[in-house]
Amino acid sequence: MRNERHVQLRWETRAVVVDDPRGPAETMTYPGITVTRRQRGRVVDQLWLPVGEAEPTIADDEALIAVLRAAWCWSISAA
Repeated sequence: MRNERHVQLRWETRAVVVDDPRGPAETMTYPGITVTRRQRGRVVDQLWLPVGEAEPTIADDEALIAVLRAAWCWSISAA
């Protein structure tokens, strides 16, 4: 039986609108990586990992490595 589990990574920027009681709402953007798990073409899980604003930090790298390892283990468990 072939493996029908796939993991997709996508660099994205997410926007969050922050209300300010003293003035107009402000939109803030955050860069990150979306990790999507698909099984038989359907999304079964999705996680967004924010990364440092100037450039990714060591902590960002370690978090991504942990998520990628878990996703890899999940994808090969169906093989």
